Amino acid sequence: MKKSFKILSFALALLMLMSTVTLLASCGEKTPGNGTNTTDATTTPAPVVTDAPVPEVLPGSIEKDFDDYTFKILLVSRSTRCPKDLVFEDNGTILDKAVYDRNAKLEETNGVIIEATQQIDSTNYAQNAQAIPQMYISNEALYDYTVCHTYSLVPFVTAGYLYNMESLDSLDLTNPWWDQTINDGVRIADSIYFTSGDISLHINDYMYCVIFNKDLYKEEITDGTDVYKLVEEGKWTLDELSRLCSQVSEDLNADDILDSNDKYGLMTWCDELYASIQAAGERVAKVNEDGYLEFTLQNERVYAIVDKFSTIEQSDWCINFQTMTGGVSWPNVFINGQAMFFMSLFNEVSRFRDMDANYGILPNPKYDENQKDWYCTFSAGLANFCAMPFVQNDAERTGAILDLLGYYSSSTTVPAYYTKTLEGEKIRDEESKFCLDIIFDNKFVDVGHYYTIAKFNTAMYSYVKDQQFGSFASTVQTRLRSAEVEIKKINSDIEKLKEQY
Repeated sequence: MKKSFKILSFALALLMLMSTVTLLASCGEKTPGNGTNTTDATTTPAPVVTDAPVPEVLPGSIEKDFDDYTFKILLVSRSTRCPKDLVFEDNGTILDKAVYDRNAKLEETNGVIIEATQQIDSTNYAQNAQAIPQMYISNEALYDYTVCHTYSLVPFVTAGYLYNMESLDSLDLTNPWWDQTINDGVRIADSIYFTSGDISLHINDYMYCVIFNKDLYKEEITDGTDVYKLVEEGKWTLDELSRLCSQVSEDLNADDILDSNDKYGLMTWCDELYASIQAAGERVAKVNEDGYLEFTLQNERVYAIVDKFSTIEQSDWCINFQTMTGGVSWPNVFINGQAMFFMSLFNEVSRFRDMDANYGILPNPKYDENQKDWYCTFSAGLANFCAMPFVQNDAERTGAILDLLGYYSSSTTVPAYYTKTLEGEKIRDEESKFCLDIIFDNKFVDVGHYYTIAKFNTAMYSYVKDQQFGSFASTVQTRLRSAEVEIKKINSDIEKLKEQY
């Protein structure tokens, strides 16, 4: 079952929510869910939800009182620009107020106080994540729950440092506020050790997308092609991207060198090889019908996708901002109107909100027109998953609170996130809204990528960064035996872990 993220519905939900809030009395109230960020609520009153729209389904613990239990969360993020959806920071934003509303509702209705430790660090994220194995080694339950960087978190599964959330009676992962696509994609041997949903915005914010300069497009593409129409008809493909971008390439300073000082049809980065493979519905490994991990990267269709992407990367009309020279920063290449299309992440769109030119947002293109479905994926290198450390004082209590947290988030932080987007931080045009529905409604999971099977994540990155074009099939063949051994061990380790429950 796919979780629907209809943008206008969420906007309406937030308007309903904001019309039913009341202010806390300014004297003597405590600010819920501050964690390590202390703010005096007596000086800045914040709204609390009194009658927010809620899903029809209710969590089993909806009427349970946890007697002012302090629920401790560890956030470990590689990106310093990640969504702040855990702790009320009193910064006046729509999302921040929604965080307050949710935390207040959880505290007042169910007696749960959110305390979050936020380790947001672009360099020490792996070290920060070591708090989780240290809990296991010391047998000390320092945190109930974690939102942690993918590559740091996932190896903790087979090490036994995380809890199988599928085994809990108090947590129903089939509830609508949990992402069923992710659940189905990461469930190995009937076990789920990490997932996501309304409880966290960290995957949504790192979805791959294509940003395009609408003014430059109108100027350069004169054959009447409507790129939004291509998306609507399912004809937005790598070939169409190439055809359009090939019409834009100019040596602006006439120095006979194509670098960041010039104009291009397309700007990319090395991670777009992952994105293009996954946008075609291919992946490193998947969970098969028997419920176990299976290697899937070795096939001719994958090689054809890689060849097509390699041709794009080597074209004069394409510039990769991770390998370019010339001294212009990559945001400015797009802001200055030097790139018509930019294969990027949804998180990056806010960098361009003040640019003079109009821009739109598209899903990553399909491989070809024979591909029926959209497959929209996210950057595993930047996104975070949700998990429970294995060491718990009361695992069933944690499960019950997680279900409540997801439930309350669905009517507070989630609609706030989308309304904030609609109000101009990221989206400027009506046409892009249906593209966001495509992006968020068609999530695609590559669990083999998250487990970094045979280090294919770094191999793909290096393939583009070091321009090893033409050698991908041999790269797969060289790592095939290692991949098979690793997958067999992951399946075996997870099967054995079930004995703990």
